[in-house]
Amino acid sequence: MEFFGARPEHRIMLLFFAAIVAGTILLALPVSGGKNGQIGLVDALFTATSAVCVTGLTVVDTGSDFSLFGQIVILVLIQLGGLGILTFATLLLVSLGARLSFQNRLGLTQTVSTLSGLRHTFLLKAVIITTFTIELIGAVALFFCFQGDFPIGKAAYLAVFHSIAAFCNAGFSTFSNSMEGYCNSAPVLLTLSFLIVLGGLGFTVITELLDRMRFRKSALSLHTKLCLVTTAALLVCGTAAILISESRSLFHDETFRYSLLNSFFQSVTSRTAGFNSVPQASLTETGIAVTILLMFIGASPGSTGGGVKTTTLAVVFLVMIKRLVGRSTVTAFHRSISTESIVRSLAILLLATLVIVASFILLMFVEEEPVPHTMNKGWFVEVLFDTVSAFGTVGLSLGITPSLNDIGKIILSMVMFIGRVGLLTLAFSLARPHKRGEIVYAEESVTVG
Repeated sequence: MEFFGARPEHRIMLLFFAAIVAGTILLALPVSGGKNGQIGLVDALFTATSAVCVTGLTVVDTGSDFSLFGQIVILVLIQLGGLGILTFATLLLVSLGARLSFQNRLGLTQTVSTLSGLRHTFLLKAVIITTFTIELIGAVALFFCFQGDFPIGKAAYLAVFHSIAAFCNAGFSTFSNSMEGYCNSAPVLLTLSFLIVLGGLGFTVITELLDRMRFRKSALSLHTKLCLVTTAALLVCGTAAILISESRSLFHDETFRYSLLNSFFQSVTSRTAGFNSVPQASLTETGIAVTILLMFIGASPGSTGGGVKTTTLAVVFLVMIKRLVGRSTVTAFHRSISTESIVRSLAILLLATLVIVASFILLMFVEEEPVPHTMNKGWFVEVLFDTVSAFGTVGLSLGITPSLNDIGKIILSMVMFIGRVGLLTLAFSLARPHKRGEIVYAEESVTVG
């Protein structure tokens, strides 16, 4: 039994697209509408894309503009997008006793893991068990945080919704102001941070860490080491940068505890989660710049997050450092990084920049008011911020997304889709298969720089 298409990357794209279409239809139904009635088709498409691509950008209020049915549809789409549609499809085949073809096993591996030596059955078990265990722990912790503010049933629902959204790195919240109402609650923000970081590390990293804890002698792969070191560095540097940049502005009259807690949460959520404990529009220009950089980098490969990924940043950084000191090989942790990994990292970085710049300029053309720059200050940064947020599947916004016209919403939907499916997956799906007997010409150096 085969999935759609002949190549794994085609099937991944088609399954994500199918989920978006199904979600759009369900969210456009009258039963999904909330206080303000039925959701428009474009708004339903944008919301479904944002949910499946685990982004969190919204054009309508999730808590009030969607009914309980609509919110559950969004939650299911988030879970599907977080785990990967192909993972669920493969699980269904396994449960029916169907044998997976090599192409399907390859597709599954590309969806949830960057390591090729893992069996598909092991991957499925690791993904399902790990995901629901972590989400359950998060939901229990959040329930005790919410039960003092809501009835037990409501608290349980909110805990489950936000736990799934956090682990899947989707910034959807049933609260109109996201987590701003809990900006002083360390248990809520730290629990969400725990879920976001684990979801952003990727299943391969989590599995290796669990094996290391169980067997102790199990060595961590270079991939896992790079993910952990880069993630830790980004969390520390991001927290420090936000704390310093906002010390004389947003945190001017606040305690150090409050400032440190919200700086840390901003650093965590900027890397593809999308919850906010402070108003994003209240950040200084420096704080916005730091947030844009973190959104662009994103989470780790094989995770529920987007962006160019932590390992891409690490490899490009190592290439730069090694070249500056005159070394031809790129190494880390006593291992040499393959040429293929270096080329892919550079390609991802360049393609990501191209996608963001092209989308940003296109969005400016269809949205900008025909007025001089002096009368339209802030628009440039706001559009850039939301464009990077869409590409990194983050969900943070400076407030312009709900006011976009239908063309602007479709453009951002496309950016979210590209950011979630992955630049290389998209590039491979559009590339023609290599022909046998392809002519290879002699190499010649080109002067660059």
